[in-house]
Amino acid sequence: MAERSFTFAVGNAVKVLALPLYAVGQAASALVPRDRRRWVVGSGFGLADGALTLYEQAREDDPTLGLTWLTRDAEDARNARARGIPTVPRDSLRGWWATLRAGVVVVTHGFGDVNRYGCQGATVVQLWHGAPLKRLHLDSPAALRLPVVGGWGPARRLLGAMYRRGTSRISVLPVSSRDVVPRMASAFALDPARVPVLGEPRTDVLFTGAERERSSAARARIERSVGSLAGARVVLYAPTWRDGAPDPGIPSPSEWAALDDWLEANDVVLLVRPHPLGAGDYSHRSTRVRLITSRQEPEVNAVLWGVDALVTDYSSVLVDFTATGRPIVFLAPDVEAYSSSRGLYVDYDGLSGGHVERTWGQVLARLDLVLEAGPARDAATAASRALAERFHEHTDGRSAARVVQHVLALVGKGQTGATADSVLFESYYGRNASCNPLAIDREIARRHPDVRRVWAVESTDVVVPAGAGAVLLGSSEWRSARDEARLLVVNDWIRDGWRPRRHQAVLQTWHGTPLKRIALGRRGLRPREMAAVVKQSSRWTAMLAQSPSAARVLKRAYAVRSPMWVEGYPRNDEVVTGSGRQVRQQLGVTTAKVVLYAPTWRDGDLGAGHPLDAQGLARELGQDWTVLVRGHARTLHERPPSEGERVVDVTRHPDASELLVATDVLVTDYSSLMFDFSATGRPMVFFVPDLEQYDRHGRGLYWDLAARAPGPLVTTTTACADAVRGAEDDAPRWAQRYAAWRAEFNPLDDGHAAARVVDRLEREGML
Repeated sequence: MAERSFTFAVGNAVKVLALPLYAVGQAASALVPRDRRRWVVGSGFGLADGALTLYEQAREDDPTLGLTWLTRDAEDARNARARGIPTVPRDSLRGWWATLRAGVVVVTHGFGDVNRYGCQGATVVQLWHGAPLKRLHLDSPAALRLPVVGGWGPARRLLGAMYRRGTSRISVLPVSSRDVVPRMASAFALDPARVPVLGEPRTDVLFTGAERERSSAARARIERSVGSLAGARVVLYAPTWRDGAPDPGIPSPSEWAALDDWLEANDVVLLVRPHPLGAGDYSHRSTRVRLITSRQEPEVNAVLWGVDALVTDYSSVLVDFTATGRPIVFLAPDVEAYSSSRGLYVDYDGLSGGHVERTWGQVLARLDLVLEAGPARDAATAASRALAERFHEHTDGRSAARVVQHVLALVGKGQTGATADSVLFESYYGRNASCNPLAIDREIARRHPDVRRVWAVESTDVVVPAGAGAVLLGSSEWRSARDEARLLVVNDWIRDGWRPRRHQAVLQTWHGTPLKRIALGRRGLRPREMAAVVKQSSRWTAMLAQSPSAARVLKRAYAVRSPMWVEGYPRNDEVVTGSGRQVRQQLGVTTAKVVLYAPTWRDGDLGAGHPLDAQGLARELGQDWTVLVRGHARTLHERPPSEGERVVDVTRHPDASELLVATDVLVTDYSSLMFDFSATGRPMVFFVPDLEQYDRHGRGLYWDLAARAPGPLVTTTTACADAVRGAEDDAPRWAQRYAAWRAEFNPLDDGHAAARVVDRLEREGML
């Protein structure tokens, strides 16, 4: 018996042929209003998995929602009726209309889970169906193929454009861990803000109830599908699919015979679960070999706690099974071919701990070791637990509840929208409300209390200024707020295809005077990347610069054709006029002196530790000093916090300006914070052990830091501590350089920059 097969090429061909129907659906979506209280749900697995878990959680959390399941066939409809779930046939005219009217569309595979021609403009929740080990969609050459022509260049580019256009509709794709975020963001061409770590609803069953209860329920479920196990141990074989090719892990006749003998001798039952889209002959049956298909048991996670060991290759079942902490045996006879054709996101040898089996004989030898008590089993279970910590950040069985609440926020429940007289602010892609946009918000609020102020945020945890509203990035409310706002104030890229309309203005404040090369100033930029930079700056009505020097660099770096506003940095109004006493109290600082270590980020190495040993610095400075560590915004979700005695990690503190006010000495490398802190006139130390590497072979610098820095350059923790301790006494040595530096980079940082910027917004008619 073979499971039904599927190939990317055939699926892609169907989508290409259906382009006229997509066009009809898009036109209808522009005319038919959506109701945010209506949700439609569908799944390639039928009435099961994460879609069903989310449906039931949404019904429990808000019984007033209009929830409808779109069924694939009569069996789906029967299962839904048994649960009291209202249904509509997915491919019918009613299914199209239900999808077209829904404010929220929930899928687990693709838009075909519902009516694919009615999704445009909805808040789309893509639950997916497993944390991927194998490359997906845009990340895999195997996914961009058509029949006959295969991966021919023009066909691949067409399919890539189609994928991007389709996946741009996805509003939220919840994942299980930070490890998965970059994979999904890349595969679906999504802003990482749309890939929140909320946990996967499909895995709630793995974490609900006591361990003994989970195991008992899972074993009973297995027996309902395959018959009595008579107390035998259970091994599950669950391979992935291979784009229509047969599973190379299917045992040969002689291997089946050896398997039967081994299973009988060890009192083990082998459950064989083919991938729902897999191909191959799985017809072998015996008292010790049982087939458990996706038709018999659509929710594989519901049975995993009844399994003693897993045999798999690149299937996401591996990620789910780690939650049990039980042994995993890696059977991958085609690992080289699969890695080159489909591709993997992980180092497979590292994932398996070097135990990659090629034959069933090797699998049985490995099972002999890991099923019995001893060092090998202990190591295998420890490896599973370590992978579980990596892949599952939420283990409370409440992921569906988190996703439901996130979706309710996305569609506007409790959120404040925008009006035609509104200003939309965004800082660091919605990670916080800070920087220049925050200072401008405060000045607008003071002068124009009637203007609606709305912040785009990546999560409901982001605190926005008093009197302002918030909209979640990716939500329909966010899209409406952006389309209706008179003015947008941003400090980084606009990361999708949106362009301002005639009634709108975009003020790009940027987020620092650059020392390190950016945009068109970077070496080795490809034509496509250059075009993206120019396209980005073409959306800006004006760009703000801290100084004439910064304006010259930014204008070249972004080929800016719109006006450059040289008004000083609003974020530095606080730096030159504020007091750090309150911030120190908030951070729990009790020492007399504070040093802030604020390095920039390194391309391709966001998760690496900081170059400077902060704990070592604190020890060498002694009891009079507290070391604050401020990682770059790009490392916020990548790097563990720096902690220790008199070491405080302030990476998540929303406003860097407050930290600068509270700082006696700044230690940095190539971060633009040096140009903000110098407005205070206080000492700076430059910790640059990788200066030559960074300048010549890495990102690169616009000018020679050593020749112009208004403070010492050091390369060791001890030298840094010495420079910090002696900074005040050493200040006269650097006075001339410091004066020249401030004349070039801080001539307008006088505490009134925000007022000047808002003055100009008013003069230009943007407010």
